[in-house]
Amino acid sequence: SAFAAAAAGAMTDASMAVASPIGSDYSSFVSWDLLDLKRGGPEAAAGAFERVDDVVMGGISSSSMGADLAGRACLVWAGKCRTEGGGFTGARSVSLQTPLDLSTFDGIAMSCALESDDEPSRRTWKATLRTQNNRGEVVYQATFVPPVAKQLRGSPLAPSDEETIRLPWSAFKLVRGPMVVPGVPPLSADQCKSVFGLGLIMSRFNAQGPMPDFRAGAFRLAIHSMGVYAAMDKDSSFTDYSGPTTLLAAVAGNAGKKETENTGRSSTSLLSILLKPLIALVFSESARRRGRARALLKERYKMGELAARFKYGQALKAVRLGDSGAAAAEGLMELAKDMAAAVVTLPLKGLFRALQGISRLVKTLKGEKQLPPLRR
Repeated sequence: SAFAAAAAGAMTDASMAVASPIGSDYSSFVSWDLLDLKRGGPEAAAGAFERVDDVVMGGISSSSMGADLAGRACLVWAGKCRTEGGGFTGARSVSLQTPLDLSTFDGIAMSCALESDDEPSRRTWKATLRTQNNRGEVVYQATFVPPVAKQLRGSPLAPSDEETIRLPWSAFKLVRGPMVVPGVPPLSADQCKSVFGLGLIMSRFNAQGPMPDFRAGAFRLAIHSMGVYAAMDKDSSFTDYSGPTTLLAAVAGNAGKKETENTGRSSTSLLSILLKPLIALVFSESARRRGRARALLKERYKMGELAARFKYGQALKAVRLGDSGAAAAEGLMELAKDMAAAVVTLPLKGLFRALQGISRLVKTLKGEKQLPPLRR
């Protein structure tokens, strides 16, 4: 990818490939920032992440990871989480061709602050870690509660506006979707010899299911560092510890490869070529957002589908485009796409259910443990 090539160019200095120690609690712990924000810069670190919102499951939430517009040396993960059709947002590092070896450390260390509001506990926050080179929904997760930014607590904003959260490997549980996979031990240091990705999730789902008091809407989390930590021996100095390879350096190993090649999957197969336009039609994010807008119109103003689509919807299009003819053409095109998606979806749902049944039957015949059904 272009980002991997740029990262490779940034790693010409070998010393930049190894994370430098951070943090002030050197008496008991030493931490390293895998994002290398102080040296590599937030722009480079932001490029190592991709969006994983509930649009992949039919939702309409959205978020992004980017550099702080105020110029601080931190990342800002921000967006809006909606419960309709989903209820989670996420960001994950691009899949690594060469995994990180984090087995000599004790867990994940993160310095962050919630800057949008003072109610972090009304959401479920999770750090994610992948030990397999795939993009499936089975991943290790650990929950945490980010501290509220100091300016929201009545204190003036300071450059040190962060607190360190430490998540030992044992806090990470194997999950499928929002549910913990039963009977599987927690993550161990040995399993962290090959880490193919890190990420964050903010969700309305906790261990008991949907949160009854979940706070939907806008959120903003400032990330000042995200890395690993190690407990120090009492007679040691932090200079006695060797830091891990940075995430930016690991992403540089993807240079010259397409993103799908990093996961061992090809996007040039005949099946992929044939399915790509079909998937784009059926899982269109813009169509889901239009559908949600019409649902709100019907709910608030007690109108029918036709009025929401053709009366108010077309009026809004005409205002946006400044041309009623162009608005009508766009509306007809959207209607045609929505009808086509509805027709295609019915057999696809039956096919997916049949494939799931076959998969469960094969696992049962082989005596393999079944994963719990995924609850939405």
